[in-house]
Amino acid sequence: MKQLSLRLPPFAPDYSGVCSALFELGGMIIIHDACGCTGNYTGFDEPRWYGSKSEVYCSGLRQIDAILGDDEKLIGRIMQAAREMHPKFICITGSPVPMIIGTDFEGIAGEVEQRYGAPAFGFPTTGLKLYDEGAGNAFCALAKKFARKAQTQKGAVNLLGLTPLDFYVSDNAEDIKAAFKKRGYEVLSSYAMGTSLEDIEKSAEAQVNIVVSQSGLAVAKYFYDTYRIPYVAGLPVGEKASETFFSAVQQSMDDGLNRVLTGKREQGKKRVLIMGERIASGAMRLCLEQDYGMDGIAVAGIFSPCGELMAEGDLQAVGEEEISGILNGGYDTIIADPMFKMLLKPSKHVHFVDFPIPAVSSKLHWEECVPFIGNKIERLASMV
Repeated sequence: MKQLSLRLPPFAPDYSGVCSALFELGGMIIIHDACGCTGNYTGFDEPRWYGSKSEVYCSGLRQIDAILGDDEKLIGRIMQAAREMHPKFICITGSPVPMIIGTDFEGIAGEVEQRYGAPAFGFPTTGLKLYDEGAGNAFCALAKKFARKAQTQKGAVNLLGLTPLDFYVSDNAEDIKAAFKKRGYEVLSSYAMGTSLEDIEKSAEAQVNIVVSQSGLAVAKYFYDTYRIPYVAGLPVGEKASETFFSAVQQSMDDGLNRVLTGKREQGKKRVLIMGERIASGAMRLCLEQDYGMDGIAVAGIFSPCGELMAEGDLQAVGEEEISGILNGGYDTIIADPMFKMLLKPSKHVHFVDFPIPAVSSKLHWEECVPFIGNKIERLASMV
C-alpha cells in the first residue's frame, strides 16, 4: 500500500523512462499496450512530443491478443512498420497487461532483430516501477549495443542521465554542456538529449563519465566495470560549488576513482529540505552550503532508492504517506515540486520554494521549471 496516492499524481513510470531515453536517437519505439500507457507517455511525460517526428507507436493490444498470447501478430505489425519507416533501431517496451501474461520482450526483440537486420531492444517494463529505472536500463542497452572502445580521448566526458523528465527542455541541459566546454572539456555524448547514435558509438572513448541524474548511474557503472572509465556524480551549480565539482572531475581524470558529490547534512538541524531527484538535490545543497553559507540542509529522494547517492542522514520517501511525513517534519524552508504543497498540514507554517519536476507534476508545471545550472541558481537561492 506504500504506493497508494490519494492526492499526488503517479510519478513517471518505467516505460516512460525507456521512451524518454531513446526518443531523439532515430529509432522506432513500440509500447505494447491497449493505448492508455502510450497516451500517458506522449501526453503527460514527453514535452518534446508535439512537433516531433520521433516514432513512438502503440501496439494496439486487445483482449483476444492477451488471451491467445499471439506474439507473431505483434512481430508482424512491427516488421510492417519498420519496412515503411526504416528506423535505426527498434525498441519494444511493456505495460501492466504484458506483465500479467508474461510476454517475453527480449525474445520478441531477438526475433525482430534477426528478421529486420538492425538492432532491437526489448524491455519488460511494467508501469509499476519508476522512470529512472527504465531510463537507466535503456542507457545500459545503448552502451552495450553501440559503444565501442578505441583510444581514450583526454579531457573528454559523457553526460549520463540527461532526460526532460529531470531537466525539461529549457536551458538546463545546454547549460551543463556549456559549462564543460567553457572549461576546455569535450562532451562526446549526452545520454540522451541533443546527441546521436554516432555520438553514442564514441562514448567509450571518454576519460570520465558525468552522472547528471540517478538514471545515469547504472550505465556509468557499466562503463567503469567494462572499460574502467571512472564517473563523477554531480552537477555544476553555483560558483564555489562548481569549482568543487570540476575539481572532482579533474581528480577522477588523474586517479581513475569514482566520486559522488552530495554536500553534507548537519545532524539535528532542520532548516532546509530539498526533496526531489537525488543528484540535482545534492548539487543544490552543495551550492547553498558553499556559495551561500547555509547549513542544516536535508535531501530527501522520492524516486528509486539508491544508497550510493545519499549522504549520511539523508532521507528516502516511498509513496505519498512517507513524502507527507518528511514534508511535515519541522523544516523552515522546503524546496520541492509545487504538487507537494497539498500534503502540508494547515498548522505548518513553512516557506515553500517551487522547484517543478516534470516526472512529478508533468505538464501542470513543466513550463515553470527553474534554471539552476551555474550562476542561474541565484534566482532560486534568493528565495530560500
